[in-house]
Amino acid sequence: MPRKKRRRSWGSITTVSKNKQIIRWPQNTPDGRKRASRTLHCTYAEADLELSRLRVQHEKDHPMPTIGDAYRMWYKPWLERRLSTGKTKQATADHYTKCWANTIEPKWGSTPIDSTPPRLVQEWLLTLNAYNAKIAMVVLKKIGDFAVQFEIAESNRFRIQYELPTKTASSKREDRYTLDEANEMFGLLKGKSTEAPFILACFGSARTGESLGVKPEEVAAVKSHGMTFAVVPIVRRMGDTGDQPFPDGDLKTPQSERMTVIPPPYGPRLVKIAEQKMRDGVGWLADRGDGLPYNMGTLNYAWKTEAGKKEIPFANLRTSWRTIAQYEWGIDPDTLEVLMGHVIQTTTGRHYLKPSVENLVDAVAKAMVRFRKK
Repeated sequence: MPRKKRRRSWGSITTVSKNKQIIRWPQNTPDGRKRASRTLHCTYAEADLELSRLRVQHEKDHPMPTIGDAYRMWYKPWLERRLSTGKTKQATADHYTKCWANTIEPKWGSTPIDSTPPRLVQEWLLTLNAYNAKIAMVVLKKIGDFAVQFEIAESNRFRIQYELPTKTASSKREDRYTLDEANEMFGLLKGKSTEAPFILACFGSARTGESLGVKPEEVAAVKSHGMTFAVVPIVRRMGDTGDQPFPDGDLKTPQSERMTVIPPPYGPRLVKIAEQKMRDGVGWLADRGDGLPYNMGTLNYAWKTEAGKKEIPFANLRTSWRTIAQYEWGIDPDTLEVLMGHVIQTTTGRHYLKPSVENLVDAVAKAMVRFRKK
């Protein structure tokens, strides 16, 4: 019959027989804080030596917040503060919280913050698609940073350089339109519901959501070098769902709020569409037929229907525009970066290059004059 456990300041040894001992000790594990045990076929003195070794390894273990605890205590309030101050966009926060709920929490929610084995993290990452792995690591790195900042953990195991998967669950289509293909689609869509957002995206740099947030009265006709251009402010966007846009100015980045310039024949056509919408009392260029604008989901459905066999992802129209504008029309790259709503990553671009609308129209017009002379 086993002898009683001998009192110890840390762990315990139960002697079953002269050469059989059971040692028990507390430690943190990937499954939470556990009381571990092991049966040893040795003398009491040898068991005492092994327990002393384990004490050095685990004595500093103490009840540790789980990754789920850290998310709720630190990460979620931090994300909410960033939302309230505008430092993080709602759509971005939604991606993070969705990734937490669907991808991270089921695997790591109950794991102590200091007990994530890098080997298991690496194996887990390679089971995800590239997008989910990338977003998951953004969230987990920040959670780990909080644990180090508040002296709960000595190091952030999610800051290790892990290998991330390179393929998404479904391959992203990279196809785009050439100028000839874009012109063919321009003719095909005339009078259809996606014509205006198509012009704004394929000939005016608008992102998908931005192409849906323009009101008819905002489109202006401007003449330069004997040509008529459409000048359109990009100030709002539609989301994936819903029938109302985000608040004005709530775009992808602060620089995304901009003026874009659409050359002929596409600009004059957009002006005519806008004028007709105003005569009809329609409030949106991308009206879906009931006085409300398309959202990104309904636009993509309509786009696939109206574009037919030559449809490419609507998001790729902006890529098509960038390529056409630089390599076909010959618009200089700095002007294109401004029209796209990007910050030019030079000292001049960040601090000194501040073109007016007239400057942008003139730059596009001069390029179109050269293009027509080819």
